[in-house]
Amino acid sequence: MSKRKIFRELKSVSEATEIFYKYCPNEILSSETIPLLASLGRVLANNIFSPIDIPPFDRASMDGFAVIAEDTIGSMETNAITLDVIGSVKAGYTFDKIVNKGLSVEIATGAPLPAGTNCVVMVEYTKRNEDKVDIFQMVTPGENVTSAGADIQSGELILQERTLLTSRELSVLAAMGYDKIDVIKKPRVGIFSSGDEIISLGGELSAGKLYDINSTAIAANILENGGDPHILGIIEDDFEQLETQISKVLTSYDLLIVSGGTSAGMGDILYNVVDKLGTPGLLVHGIKVKPGKPTILAVCDGVPVIGLPGYPASALSIHMLFVLPYIRSIAGLSTISESSKLEATIKQRIRSVTGRYEFKPMNIIKSEEGWLAFPVPGGSGAITSIALADGFIEIPEDISFLLPETKVSISLFSDKIKPYSIQIIGSHCIALAHLQSLYSSKFPNYSSRSIAIGSSGGVSAIRRGEAHIAGIHILDAEKGYNLWLEEKIDAIIIPGYFRMQGLIVKKGNPKNIISLKDLKKKNVRFMNRNQGSGTRILLDKLLVEENIKKEEINGYNHYGKSHTSVASAVNSDLVDVTIGIESAVTPDLEFIELFEEEYDFLINKKYFSLKPVQDFIKTIQSEEFKNILTKLPGFRSKAI
Repeated sequence: MSKRKIFRELKSVSEATEIFYKYCPNEILSSETIPLLASLGRVLANNIFSPIDIPPFDRASMDGFAVIAEDTIGSMETNAITLDVIGSVKAGYTFDKIVNKGLSVEIATGAPLPAGTNCVVMVEYTKRNEDKVDIFQMVTPGENVTSAGADIQSGELILQERTLLTSRELSVLAAMGYDKIDVIKKPRVGIFSSGDEIISLGGELSAGKLYDINSTAIAANILENGGDPHILGIIEDDFEQLETQISKVLTSYDLLIVSGGTSAGMGDILYNVVDKLGTPGLLVHGIKVKPGKPTILAVCDGVPVIGLPGYPASALSIHMLFVLPYIRSIAGLSTISESSKLEATIKQRIRSVTGRYEFKPMNIIKSEEGWLAFPVPGGSGAITSIALADGFIEIPEDISFLLPETKVSISLFSDKIKPYSIQIIGSHCIALAHLQSLYSSKFPNYSSRSIAIGSSGGVSAIRRGEAHIAGIHILDAEKGYNLWLEEKIDAIIIPGYFRMQGLIVKKGNPKNIISLKDLKKKNVRFMNRNQGSGTRILLDKLLVEENIKKEEINGYNHYGKSHTSVASAVNSDLVDVTIGIESAVTPDLEFIELFEEEYDFLINKKYFSLKPVQDFIKTIQSEEFKNILTKLPGFRSKAI
């Protein structure tokens, strides 16, 4: 059994960084020669000086006639000067005679200027008559001509080393005739995951097992940042296995990453393994950072080894802090892409743990006053803290909170991320997913994100300015559905649709459940919806009307967060009955109607005039969406 490791000497982020860079190789990698097109997105290894003039000859920039400028003196619309035409020349060809005074050559755009001529008269100011041409405009030397070397001169420094090659740079290199180019090699990064609970993607997910999220997330980010990732598989929590697998590949990579196996648990032995793989070995085990405290930093015989925590959000946070800057540095890239940062304003108080450097996942939305940022719910173990996040803010260890209206710098998880045009927070609804798809097809330049946290959560998000739109179905015993909310918050209700709520049971209804009163049966297991959801608010109202106490229902406090999740629980025999919408019913389930409710859209007034929001309203009111509702069980449009 491995000895338990307790973190007693946590390092600050600055201390850990200093120690790590003191021992790890930090030179830019060597170069390689690759085909020009393959160099897109790579980093140039050397300065590029032009071997030629561009263009390499004087050429016509307009269709017309190449002439000697002095021959056109005095020409005008009312006093044409006539020249002899001795030939013509097209782009890609040359004129092999010398042009003397009184002569001209018809010329196409891009064609080399004939010897003896020094300008071009545009065709619009000429009239040709067989072997003669009338000139109606005087021109000056060099007019309508691009001179040799006008774009680039031979020997001129065109691109500096360490330039990131985009389509722009490749165009210039092609103009100079380069078909191959020297670029800095991509850092080779080996990626292991460790843990008995982890299985590879595509494997069968048995009890107690989780798919390997971290390898894919880390590898994708390395690809986006100039690295060459290699996913090496999963290693069990076994000292000999870890030591054998890591030592076997150590010298094949510029950096080795092991995800998992870093915390103080009995099975976490990675810190002990890396300390024996080479000198100087383990450098840091434990950092004052949240999330990501149990991070391992080591250098083994010249190869950096970084142990990331197992939780996805923790792993990605430490990856952004240590892995990404190191990879970009040895790849010749700047520490971080400026296109992956933007400034935003936080709209609520954000707490932080004093003494711990914190990464806070955030999502951002566009408002009339600029970008707004809101913290994403969920801990370091929740994949939603990544899936719902656009990026993160960094809070230094000496700050315990950030006040509303504070300007913050958001580091996007990728410079490819484009923030959503509209954010919808509120009640889960199957019709909403269809509405979003229709919105995307009608307005392909827009995108939408829906976060299902319940109707009450949607109202709170609208109040805070965290959402453009909230899908809600909140019943007030006296005022009815939804409209009464316009009196309470600064928002506008857009009518949505009706949908049927009811009880969902197994096909054949084995427990003979007919009404809400049957939920009191001792042998009936119930699953509720989450607190704050419109469905739960409706259920509570119906229970009062039926004089049924919550305590009489087996499973009242057991809940799921969506209609599909609770229906799935019935289908899997985890429970006997739940409450949900009719369209969540699969062929193995049955539906017992209870109540037709109203599902509407609450829109923050500050965002109401934004074009993406206005176009979403048009989509709600469109004939296409009304037709979709007719095909969904239990739905009907509010439109007349």
